[in-house]
Amino acid sequence: MQPDRNVDILAVERTLLAAERTFSAWIRTGLAGVGGGLAIAHALVFTNPLNHKLAQVSGFLLVLWGTGLFIYALIDYRRTCARLTRETDLKKSLGVLLPMTALLLIVVALVLWIML
Repeated sequence: MQPDRNVDILAVERTLLAAERTFSAWIRTGLAGVGGGLAIAHALVFTNPLNHKLAQVSGFLLVLWGTGLFIYALIDYRRTCARLTRETDLKKSLGVLLPMTALLLIVVALVLWIML
C-alpha cells in the first residue's frame, strides 16, 4: 500500500507554517528589544550624568540584542526552508522575506546611528 501523498503535503505545509510562526515570534521579540532600547536610551531623563550614560549604554545593548534576534530568525527560517526543500518537493520562495528583513535591518542601523 502506497502512502497517501496528500497527507505528506499537508505535513510539509504544517511544518512550513510553524516555521513562519516561529520567525514571526522572533521578529516580534526583536522589535520589542529595539523599542525598549530606544525608550530607555531617549525617553528616560536623568539628572545624574552616570545614570544617563548607563541608560544610553543599556538602550544601545537592547537595540543590538534585537538586531541579533532579527538575524538569528532569518538564518533559522532559511535553514528550515532549505531542509524542507531538500527533503520534499516544496519550493518556498524567500523573495519577499529577504527584502523585508533587510529593510528592517537598515532601519535598525539608522536608529543605531541616530543614537550614537
